[in-house]
Amino acid sequence: MLPNICLFYYCLLLILPHLTKAGLGCRPNSTVLYRPNTSYTSGAVENIMKHKRSKTQRCLSLTDVIKKVNATLPKDEHVNAEKLKNSFGEMKDISNELMELLRCEFNRSIVIEKSFTQNKGIWLCNLNFGDCMKKSFEGIGITKQTAEYNSSLAAVLWLKKVSTNRELLKNNYSICLDNDSLNKEEQVLDPLKNQKKLKHKKNKHKNSMATLSNSEMFQNLFNIVKKKSNKFSVQNRLIYTSSSLSARKANFEKNVENSLPLISNTKVEENCSNEGNLQQYSDQNNNICDEHVNTISRKHPTEYKNITLGSYSEVQHIHAKYPEPKNVLHAFYQVLQNQLHNKSLNWDVSYKSVRTGGSSEWMCVYHLKWPEHVKISAREKTKKQASMLAALKCLAYLSECGKLSNDGMPLIYTKDEVKTITQKKEKEITIDRDSLAKMERIRQIFDTNIQPLIKDFDYSYETESINIEDPEKMYLKSQPKYLQISKYVTKEKTHLPISDLKEAFMDLLNKNKCVIVKGQPGCGKSTRIPQYVLESWAWQNEGRNKLCRIAVTEPRRIAAISLAERVADERDESVGPIVGYQVRLKSNFQPRTGRILYCTTGILLRHLQTDPKLTNFSHVILDEAHERDLNTDLLMNQLKRAMKENENLKVLVMSATIDAGEFSKYFDDAPIFEVPGFTYPVKQHYLDHCKLDVSKTLRMCAGDHPQVVHEDVAKVVEYIHKVKDDGAILVFLPGWEDLSRIQRLLSHLSDAVVCMLHSKLKDSEQYKIFSRPPPSMRKIILATNIAETSITIDDVVYVIDTGLHKDQIFDNDKGISVIDMEWISKASANQRAGRAGRCAPGEAYHLYSLDKYNSFDEYTTPKIINSSLTKVVLDSKTLVNNMSACEFMNNLITPPERQAVERAVEELKQLELLNDDEELTPLGRTLVNFQLEPDLAKTMVNSVVFKCTTPIVDIITLFSAESEIFGSLSLTSKESIKTMKEGFSKNSDHLALMRIYEQWLELFEEDSRHEAYRFCNETNLVPHRMEYISKLKDIHIGYLYNGLYDSLPICDDYSDNDELVKAVLYSGTGNLLVHRNWDMVKNRLKTNVNVLVTRNNHKATITPDSVNYRRNKFPSDFLVYMNETRSNIRRTSIVRECSLIPAVSVLLFCNKELLVKPVPKELDQDLVNVSIDNTNLTFLMNKDEAGVLVDCKSAIESSYKYLIHQLVYSGEDISEMLGHWNKILKNLDSILTNHKIK
Repeated sequence: MLPNICLFYYCLLLILPHLTKAGLGCRPNSTVLYRPNTSYTSGAVENIMKHKRSKTQRCLSLTDVIKKVNATLPKDEHVNAEKLKNSFGEMKDISNELMELLRCEFNRSIVIEKSFTQNKGIWLCNLNFGDCMKKSFEGIGITKQTAEYNSSLAAVLWLKKVSTNRELLKNNYSICLDNDSLNKEEQVLDPLKNQKKLKHKKNKHKNSMATLSNSEMFQNLFNIVKKKSNKFSVQNRLIYTSSSLSARKANFEKNVENSLPLISNTKVEENCSNEGNLQQYSDQNNNICDEHVNTISRKHPTEYKNITLGSYSEVQHIHAKYPEPKNVLHAFYQVLQNQLHNKSLNWDVSYKSVRTGGSSEWMCVYHLKWPEHVKISAREKTKKQASMLAALKCLAYLSECGKLSNDGMPLIYTKDEVKTITQKKEKEITIDRDSLAKMERIRQIFDTNIQPLIKDFDYSYETESINIEDPEKMYLKSQPKYLQISKYVTKEKTHLPISDLKEAFMDLLNKNKCVIVKGQPGCGKSTRIPQYVLESWAWQNEGRNKLCRIAVTEPRRIAAISLAERVADERDESVGPIVGYQVRLKSNFQPRTGRILYCTTGILLRHLQTDPKLTNFSHVILDEAHERDLNTDLLMNQLKRAMKENENLKVLVMSATIDAGEFSKYFDDAPIFEVPGFTYPVKQHYLDHCKLDVSKTLRMCAGDHPQVVHEDVAKVVEYIHKVKDDGAILVFLPGWEDLSRIQRLLSHLSDAVVCMLHSKLKDSEQYKIFSRPPPSMRKIILATNIAETSITIDDVVYVIDTGLHKDQIFDNDKGISVIDMEWISKASANQRAGRAGRCAPGEAYHLYSLDKYNSFDEYTTPKIINSSLTKVVLDSKTLVNNMSACEFMNNLITPPERQAVERAVEELKQLELLNDDEELTPLGRTLVNFQLEPDLAKTMVNSVVFKCTTPIVDIITLFSAESEIFGSLSLTSKESIKTMKEGFSKNSDHLALMRIYEQWLELFEEDSRHEAYRFCNETNLVPHRMEYISKLKDIHIGYLYNGLYDSLPICDDYSDNDELVKAVLYSGTGNLLVHRNWDMVKNRLKTNVNVLVTRNNHKATITPDSVNYRRNKFPSDFLVYMNETRSNIRRTSIVRECSLIPAVSVLLFCNKELLVKPVPKELDQDLVNVSIDNTNLTFLMNKDEAGVLVDCKSAIESSYKYLIHQLVYSGEDISEMLGHWNKILKNLDSILTNHKIK
């Protein structure tokens, strides 16, 4: 009997690890198997002891042993052999579990050194983890596989227990025998040297079970096992068998419908015995079997905790919300990795097949690494179902943790964390000792030397008449030279609709001082009416003595130039002698003989400023008055006043789509003269009856967000090209992106020439639209609304009108310009259609329905309603300085809102250009001569005070010219512009462009035009635009020399200090971008990002041609810029050019007061908050340093105020003051050099 008992215990020794893993194990004070509802008592052991083995030596398998044991037990206590053997099916997974536990424990992959030794037929496996925890684990077995399994299981158990008791790190572990027992085992096994070799047999699951044949060895092993069993006894351990697992699973699934919690708060009670240090589980607290414990989470690699996920109904809710949970989980962690810049924050998934109750199931385990290390498992019949359920549980867990947003994205921070990060506004700043000493020195210079000189200075001034100096003024003779009458006769090579009404029109004009002309496009009003007026004057008897000089205003440069050339060509003349043009910095008109001057509205306004009665003109024709830009409305106001003061002046207001009644009323019921009909009929097409598939465009028209459907536009173009007769196609599109996209879509048309018309293209490229295509080729013109008026392209027969345009309006509340995509007006739609039919019957294809057309506004909204009025108000003071701005604006044909006017007045007061009575200050009277925005004009004056004039004038000129020096490259390849500019400055667009211009100018002024052109080719500059900039710069320099007194010489003593140049630029504009490292996107906080916000706290986007585009590192959190545009299409503020400036420049050169306030009590009381008044900018500084900086700024401001007054009003000799000011500038130069952006 004894050999059989020894055999049983030896088998128990071998299967103990597997019994443990399968849910079988030892109960306190018992050495027999235990199940929850069935116990093997000591009586059962006695029955086994009574079992006698036959004297014939034979090998017993596990099945044999179990059969013999069951033969001695009651039926209800039998051991299920099949289920017991099934538990060995998981042997092969123990190594995988070990590696996973090690990786979670040490957050990296662990290299395990494995060694085997064999002694007397018994295998010993040693696993060494010396590189991570200096531990080794040993296991024995009669096969090499069993020994390895036992050692791996030892490590697994140890790792699971070490999470609750770090003291185990000090002990080696062995699943079967420790080192001392191993030595004893070797002695025991020595007598077996001559015995039969050990044998093993594999069952159908390929699990090795040993059968031995030496009873003496079994007896010795039994003693060892007994000793080990006592040593590793545990208390209150709940073990589950396979049958109980199946029962509990069924019970769990049954109760799911009752919304039982997935895991309760008190599910697991962690408690370790002093001897075994094993985790203890309370039977009372376990409601679900081990496989159904959903999560095991670890905040720290050595800590486990159990998490409550809530009810199963919540999982059902998650499933309803996220039908594809695996995709949502994948996207969740993908976004998480990107936001936290940590690719290791991923999730792993593993699968294994589990047999339960004779059937197999799949178990899916998700290993989450955020927000904690968590394992979440699920079992289902199929692999797919298990994976989906596990993913749903993961989402339920993330949702309950408050980490899952409604759209399935990660919520990385709590509400308190978000509040802490987003509400922190202070920018910490420290100032080096040398700079503090220099600031203190500036204060001393002011207190000791400058303050005594200026303390009693009287800053009052008397209102004086304003002397307007115009460097571009064309000095016109009061009476041009009279030529022979044939030179003034109209030559009508082509019969136009206006030709039949010539006599009627002239009769009406001779009887009235003002006439409103409403003529359809192509009727000849822009080219013929000026000639009719000239011819009528020539045929009159008093023609030799009476003045006749006609000004025809156009809203655009290209229109003025092209019309002058067209009329001169009709008259068989060259441009200039009789018919000419004048636009900014370009003119071709001879004052001695010229009679018809085509000019822009701005040019005529300058004439009105110097000659309010307009005595040098007999007639003024406002062409394209329907566009209602700022200058047009101002010009009408001034012409109305001039007609009252000049009895010889006559005015004509013309347009194809003018609101004739409104204009007639404004000009005292002036008569309306209509010219009906196009030159040729134009057939109108709308989408209602379109045979092509343009369903996308129709859906867009029905929506609230207008946009171009490029594919549909290309379809219509191709249809006309393939089906219709010869004739050019003109396509109206909102912007450059649309032009480029359509061009690409039409690139496959080999028998068509595609031209583009955009204001930023080179003039040579724009003039291609007038050229004729080669034979058998069709010309296709893609244009913005620049082609809507004044430009006549003779061969256009077909017009495609998208009905959209990009409209730039000024937001008076925010003080910025806003670009948005808008529908055009009915007047603009008719104007566009009129571009066809100039040379033959035409067709207009409107890419919108007739109902949409009927919903359009009748006329285009006047620009005065949605533009910045700062410059308008300042210019109005040159005309009527004794009238309030609101009163002046109320006299316009369409008065702007009072709030917009008051905002402009307040801005001018802050710039110190208007006083409290809205009268021009001395500085205002000076800057009104500058044809610049007031803040840019003031920046130029500031450059004289701080002695860095040339670079500031260069920068102001470059950014106010409205001329793109890079031409079409600024539209097609912004990245190449960025690369080129980086060669001149790494952190400042302003300095980069200034240096590019100065290098070109140096070559150009050295009479080396060849080298200058070569430089333009290398840097992709447009040569004639660089020459334009050079002329404009000379005008701006002239403003300074002519407008300022020489009390302070204009010089460049500190022009080499880049930080001073940028600081002076900031002093005038006051525009600042602030960098921060967080952002809120869809109510989610993102950190470690680069976000820029404007002064209005709007997020800003820097365009790709800037050197600061996509900058990763910010040596300063502040960037100065000149202009911003809010894009409602892209929902961001767009800034093209900007420059990094240090924080000390922001504080010293801001044009507002610095406020010093104490910090909250919980902070260091040696610190203070320094804020800029009326802004969101606040700095955290040392109290003493803040005091020094504020005093320094006060000294600079007081000196600056005195110098400005001398420059623009007093003009006194201030040599002594200048000596002290030079010392201040020297110290200021050193301070900014210390804080140079690198």
